[in-house]
Amino acid sequence: MYLLLNQNTTPTELGAINPNTTVLQWLRNNNLVGTKEGCAAGDCGACTAVVGELVTRNNKQAIHYKSINTCIALASSMIGKHLVTVEGLVEGENLHPVQQAMVTENGSQCGFCTPGVVMSLFAMYHSEDKLNITKINEGLSGNLCRCTGYKPIIAAAFSSINEKANNPADYYTKNQTKIKQTLARLNKAQNVSLSYNNNGNTIHYDAPTSLKDLAKVLGNNPQATILAGGTDLNLEITQSTRQFSHIINISQVQELNAIKDEKSKIEIGSAVTYQDASSSLIKYWPELEGFLYRFASLPIKNWATIGGNIANASPIGDMSPVLIALEAKLKLRKKSAIRSVKLEDFFIGYKKTALEEGEFIESITIPKPAPMERLITHKISKRYEDDISAVCMAMNVCLQDSKPKSVRVAFGGMSGIPQRAEQLEQVLLDYWDKEELVQKAYSALKEEFSPLSDVRASAEYRLQVSANLVKKSVLGIKGEAVANLAETSNESFYMEA
Repeated sequence: MYLLLNQNTTPTELGAINPNTTVLQWLRNNNLVGTKEGCAAGDCGACTAVVGELVTRNNKQAIHYKSINTCIALASSMIGKHLVTVEGLVEGENLHPVQQAMVTENGSQCGFCTPGVVMSLFAMYHSEDKLNITKINEGLSGNLCRCTGYKPIIAAAFSSINEKANNPADYYTKNQTKIKQTLARLNKAQNVSLSYNNNGNTIHYDAPTSLKDLAKVLGNNPQATILAGGTDLNLEITQSTRQFSHIINISQVQELNAIKDEKSKIEIGSAVTYQDASSSLIKYWPELEGFLYRFASLPIKNWATIGGNIANASPIGDMSPVLIALEAKLKLRKKSAIRSVKLEDFFIGYKKTALEEGEFIESITIPKPAPMERLITHKISKRYEDDISAVCMAMNVCLQDSKPKSVRVAFGGMSGIPQRAEQLEQVLLDYWDKEELVQKAYSALKEEFSPLSDVRASAEYRLQVSANLVKKSVLGIKGEAVANLAETSNESFYMEA
C-alpha cells in the first residue's frame, strides 16, 4: 500500500505496520523527526503536517492541501494521499517561501512549535492567494506557541502568501501535474485490506470505497471499530494505549463523502469533514459561521467528520445540540436495511447510542430553514478557542409577528447525553416577553437536567449560565444589542502587509 511522500516522485510503501500506528509515529520511525510530538491529543499543533488529496472542482481534478494533526491520524489513512512534512519544503539549498518568511520575520523562538507552524503556513500558501488576519487566525488556530511569538508568525504569513505571485513557484506548484497523475494511479477505486501480527494477535484494517463494500465488510465483522477521521477515537490509542483489533475506515467510501442539496433538505454523508460541510451549513444558517470558527482548530476540522462526532456520542460534542435543534435525522444502515432515527432519540445513555451491532450512520439529513426561522448558538468554555465546552446551547426559533411560533432548544454539557430541553421550550413560548423568563428558565432547566460538577464548571454554574443564555438569545432575536464574542475579530490590532 502506497502514499506519495514529500518531493519523492516514486510512491512510498507504507510497510507492514500495526493499523493502530499514528502518522506521527510512522514519520518518526522513518527518521522524519522534524514533526514533533507535544500533546498527542491534537491540541498543540507541534505535529502538524499537510495532506494533499485529489478533489474535483468545476469538473476538473485538483490537489487540495490541508493541515492535519499527525498525532491523532492513523498512518493507514494516508494510503493514496500526498503527505508533506517540514523535511519536504526545502529545494536544494533554497528555503520554501514560508520558511524564508519565518527567518526574515524572526518567527521562531524556542523552535519546538516551528515545524508545525511552518506546515500550517504551507497549507495556507497552497489554499489562499490573498490573506487577511481572520484567515491567518483560522489557519494558525491549531498551533500553540508557548513563547507568545504570534506577531512575527503572522507577519511571516502575510509576507509569504501575499507576495506569492511575485516569487518563483515552489516544487508542489511546478510539479502539480505529475503529482496529480501519481495520485490518480494510487487512487484507482480499490478496497484496502491489511493484517498485522502483533505478538500472536492478528490486527485487521479495512478501508472500503463503496457503500456496498462497507456494508459487506461490516456485516461480516459487526464488532469491528468504525473509524472516519478518528480525531476523538484515536485518543484511546495515544492517551489510553488501547489497541483496536479490527478497524474499518469509512473515510474513502464515496457515497459517505457526498453532500446533497435538495429542495427541502440537505443530506450530509457521515464521512464528510466539518471543513467540507461548513460552506453548506453556513449557506442556510449563517449564524453558524462564528460557532464553527470556535468549534475546533482548522487541522481538527480538516480531518474530523460530522458522522464520527455524532457516533462518538460525547455529551460535550458541540454539533449534536445544534443538529437536534435543527430537527436533524440520521439514516442508519445495516447491510441493505435502512432506517431513519431522529437525532434526539439516537443518544440513549452516556456514550451509548441506538446503533445496533453491524449498523452505521450513512448520512445526516437537516430540513432547510423556514423564512422566519432563526438559529442561535452559544459555546461557553474557559478558553475562547480550541477548548471543550462547559455548556453548549442551540436554540431554533420560528417567529410569527415577532413572537415564537415554535421553539426547539438543545444542550451539550448539561447531562450524560446531548439533550433536547422540551420543558424549557414551553417556558419560552409562555414567558417570551415577561420579566420572569430567566427565573422560569432556571426552574425548567433544574427540573429537566442534572448537570455534573467537574473541572470545567460546577453544576450550579451550568444551570445559571444556561438560564442567562436563554435571556441573551431572546434579546438577540428581538434585535437588541447583545455582544456575540464569536463574531469579534482582532483585525484592528494588525497591519496587513
